[in-house]
Amino acid sequence: MAVRLIGDFNGDGVVNLSDHSLFVAAFGLSEGDDGYNGEMDMNGDGTINTADFLIFVNHFPNADQFF
Repeated sequence: MAVRLIGDFNGDGVVNLSDHSLFVAAFGLSEGDDGYNGEMDMNGDGTINTADFLIFVNHFPNADQFF
């Protein structure tokens, strides 16, 4: 069984700008919306929002460069 990295939304084994682009495209979507991906709803509140972005960025390489 392969282990998937938190924030590796495209499943390529790394968390990078490709995953960031996917996240940005889904930002603001809620459960039931077309394109909603529960994996991106990292806090499980039903909406892909800033709270999820803060979790994602903590798993992004060199995350401290965002702040």
